[in-house]
Amino acid sequence: MLLVDRTSAEIWQMLLPKKNILFPARCEFEDLIFYYRNYLYFVHEDGAVIRMNKPKNVHLLTQEDLWELLFHEKETYDYDDQGVFSIGAILLDMGFLVETNRNWHRNFRLEFVNTIKLGDDVRIIHLNQVSFQYALYYGLIQCHQWNEESAEDHEYEVQRIVEIEERLERFQS
Repeated sequence: MLLVDRTSAEIWQMLLPKKNILFPARCEFEDLIFYYRNYLYFVHEDGAVIRMNKPKNVHLLTQEDLWELLFHEKETYDYDDQGVFSIGAILLDMGFLVETNRNWHRNFRLEFVNTIKLGDDVRIIHLNQVSFQYALYYGLIQCHQWNEESAEDHEYEVQRIVEIEERLERFQS
């Protein structure tokens, strides 16, 4: 699956459990509202993410109500204002954990690209016996770590995640 052309909201939707996404029928892959643990997260069309405390009655509120609450809330955390721009960094801050399911374990090849120096630095990682959500999560965290360790001329992104067929290596005697 090619990820470079996906919006931030689409990537979040692929990663999050469906139960955590509010108003999924109204999501048009530009804006997104979801909750995780004690917080509500707003993903804007430009990829910016803002966090606020989750209201107790969150499931009784409309999408418009939540945007209004965000507008008036004094205790928000704007990741962009704090210099946090990568989804991987936000996942780490959230303490996000990927749900696992034994029936969804497959093998994936993750392809990473340096978006500043295209073609110069392509990296590949193979993950075996994981879910797609875990492969995506791992790729986003890995990009964040490489970007933190690298010089200014590096900005890694997950270019694509490809499911690969299981390769059984059996030795016959």
